[in-house]
Order: sequence, then structure tokens, then C-alpha cells
Amino acid sequence: MARKSRQQSDEELDQARLEERAATGRSIRKALRFTGWTLSSVSVVFVIAWSLMEGERFFSTDPRFQLSREGATARDGAITVRGLKNASRAAVLQVFAADRGRGLLDINLEQRRTQLRRIDWVRDAGVRRVWPDRLEVDVHERQPVAFIQVAAAMTGNFNNPVTFKPMLVDADGVILRMRGPMPQNLPLLMGIRESDDIEKRRTRVLAMLRLLDELKEHRDRIPEVDVSDSESLRITYQTQDQQVILILGNERFLERLNTFLRHYDGIRERLPQRAILDVSLEGRITAIGPLESAAR
Repeated sequence: MARKSRQQSDEELDQARLEERAATGRSIRKALRFTGWTLSSVSVVFVIAWSLMEGERFFSTDPRFQLSREGATARDGAITVRGLKNASRAAVLQVFAADRGRGLLDINLEQRRTQLRRIDWVRDAGVRRVWPDRLEVDVHERQPVAFIQVAAAMTGNFNNPVTFKPMLVDADGVILRMRGPMPQNLPLLMGIRESDDIEKRRTRVLAMLRLLDELKEHRDRIPEVDVSDSESLRITYQTQDQQVILILGNERFLERLNTFLRHYDGIRERLPQRAILDVSLEGRITAIGPLESAAR
């Protein structure tokens, strides 16, 4: 009986050793497989990285993928520019002068887009690569919403000490140089100075646009808007035979203009040219300065 028990114990011990060896073998094989996969992955990553580096070098140095070195002329086929009306084509092409002869892949498109935005009249721009060797530039120009008078020079004349030149302004308050004839149907905006910071100009232009939007049905009769005082906006209103300056305040512009129009026939004979009338008070029209007599 004792011999049988020892035999059974030996068999169990041998079985445990076999299982231990099998487990060790499995662990070794698993480790080898993991090592193999790791080495394979590293090799693949290395090959991909090397391929990308070589591909980038190829695209950068191969002449077939380089922006033409030919001059920036009207017939220059290397760079196509669309959307130009007032902005300078020469200024746009100059942005890419340093890219001539460089690989298309080496050109920093976002940096060039930022540079294009600094050009007069350019509000935004898009730049894209056209393989193998071209660029396309889409320019979005600023849209003027009014013209302003900017001091140009001192005259030395006591009565008219300063000469002014017309310039344009867009909805962002950016002042634009005139290109060609004066755009039609733009109002003269007063209260905007070139020396003002951009935020101040933008705020005042937006005040004008808000006023004109409310008075859109009368837009063709409003040649001038004065935003010098943001709490007391003024318009020049063209009636059939004269111009009147109306102080409208900063709200309910249409209601106040209609108050003037309802009473206009009763006071028109006493109004001088460019009379100044305050209609910002409830239901009242107040003359700033004396009215002319009816007999005059």
C-alpha cells in the first residue's frame, strides 16, 4: 500500500514538472513572438519614417515639383490669382518672391496667407498647392461701406487751413485708398479719423450701418452720416429742394425721422439750407439756431 502511494506521488510530481516545462515553453514562445512583433513594428516605423523623409526630400529637390523661377508677370503661369479688383496684383505676387525655385511642399501656406492679409484692400485670402508646380491664390477683398475725408496737407490759408482727400472705409473700420472712380451710392461718413485706433473706427462704422439699416427705405436720401457722438447720431436728409441735418440720438431712428417728415410741410418755408434740427426728443422738433422767417 505504501509502495502504491509513493508511485502515485512520483507520477504526480512528474506531471507537475511536465506542466511546468510546458508553461515555461509557452512563456518563452510568447516572449519570442512579442519580441518579433516589436522588432517588426520598429522596422516598419523606421521604413515609413525613412520613406517619408526621402519622399519629402524628393519633392523638395526635384525640379518637377518646384515653383517656377520665371518673373512675376501678367503671363506668369506658376501662380494663379483670382478675386482681384482693387488690390495690387504685383503686391500679391511679391509675397511669393522668396518661394521661386523652392519645392511646393516647402512653402508655408498659412504664413503666406497672413502676409496677403496685410496688403491694402485684402480682407482674406486662400492659398493652395496645385501639383506638380503651381499655386492658386483666391483673394477676398474688403468692401467699402462709406467714404471719409482725410486730412492731406496744410494750405497756409487761414480760411481753409487743411486740404482733404477722399478715402474709403469698410465695415471693420479699415481705411482704404481710392482705386479708380468713387464708388456710387456710398454715404460720406463723418466722425472717423485716420489717427483713431481700429476698434474705435469699427465701433463707429457699425453704428452707421445700424442706423442705415433701420432707415433703408430712405437710404437714397441720406448722403451724409455723422457718428462723432455715439449718443447723438446725425444724418443729412435730402428733401425735394433742400438738405436738412437731423439729430436722431442713438435709437428709434425711423420713428424720429418720420416725426420730422410728418411736420416738414409746416416748417419747410422757414428752414434755411442745411438747417440743424434735433428730433431725438419725444414728439418734438427743436431747431439748433434760429429759423429763417417765412417772408425771407
